[in-house]
Amino acid sequence: MANNIDIKFIAEKSGCSIATVSRVMNRSKPVSEKLQKKVIDTIKKYNYNPSVHARYLAGKQSRLLGFIMTNYINQYQLLLFRYLNEFACRMGYGCIIRYCNSGFEEKLEVLRDLEIRGIEVCFSLFLVSREEEAYIREHFRIKVCHMQSPEMHLNIMGKNESSVYEAVRYLAQLGHRRIGGIFCIDEVDDSFLIARERGFLRAVSQMGLEQEEALIGRLHGECEKSCVISVIEKIFVPPKLPTALFCYSDEVAIEVMSWLMKHGYRIPEDVSVLSFDGIPFAERVTPSLSTISQPVEYQAKCIINGMLYLMDGIDRPRDEKENQYVLQIRESVGIPYNSKN
Repeated sequence: MANNIDIKFIAEKSGCSIATVSRVMNRSKPVSEKLQKKVIDTIKKYNYNPSVHARYLAGKQSRLLGFIMTNYINQYQLLLFRYLNEFACRMGYGCIIRYCNSGFEEKLEVLRDLEIRGIEVCFSLFLVSREEEAYIREHFRIKVCHMQSPEMHLNIMGKNESSVYEAVRYLAQLGHRRIGGIFCIDEVDDSFLIARERGFLRAVSQMGLEQEEALIGRLHGECEKSCVISVIEKIFVPPKLPTALFCYSDEVAIEVMSWLMKHGYRIPEDVSVLSFDGIPFAERVTPSLSTISQPVEYQAKCIINGMLYLMDGIDRPRDEKENQYVLQIRESVGIPYNSKN
């Protein structure tokens, strides 16, 4: 039957005209939401994949870029998408966003929907494993990229590892010898989140700091408050407490600081807290949070340029000097209390 599935077949199964199916696929004229859903559901049901390129040759080129976002969006990701949308608009493109959980089947369903709508390139906030990339290349026309894709030119692995390494060295130079860390276990074997932990462990080892597994906590995926509390309770067990703590994200660090102050710990007198991302809210909490600030605007520019490169093969200019991760020391970091006495 697959060979007989064409636009006429989809129109018959949808109970509408060929012109209506064409309008839905090309977004050439408005179609009611109910009818649009019916056509798209039929296209998905019969796995109808019209040639996107044929429609482009007919002058129907899509000026849309696709984005897959997590259902749980943190402040860094919101800020990143603000700039993604801004730079896409500057280049004359609109954005279509789809949300899903981390399951591969959910991602595929979203990709099918974007492909039906004529999207050529999609950026995923989820990292995509090599096996997933191979499957997508084999079964889809749409091209999928993510933060670690080489077309982005972000050097995100190296930058994440080295910036955390320097941050922990800074804590050690202040006199901290017992530094704890909270990290995220990623579904992808070698991700920028894992690079952050690698930078932390390398600094601890090279600076001769105390190394105990009890000082390390790991979270899985989205960070529910109860999970963060469970991890912090395992690290802060008297009598040997850390004098400093590194958290892999600002939002986790803010949750940790709330728990510490609630349980009578002073920040930074008893515990210094340092984290990663540089979200705007970090400087508004009390005490203000020390953090590694990411070059979000530069990242967004590189992502849009990388997506366009996948479409037209044009390598657009970029200024590597803008790709700077900045250690911002605020009120949450100080000299260990015992070092002052």
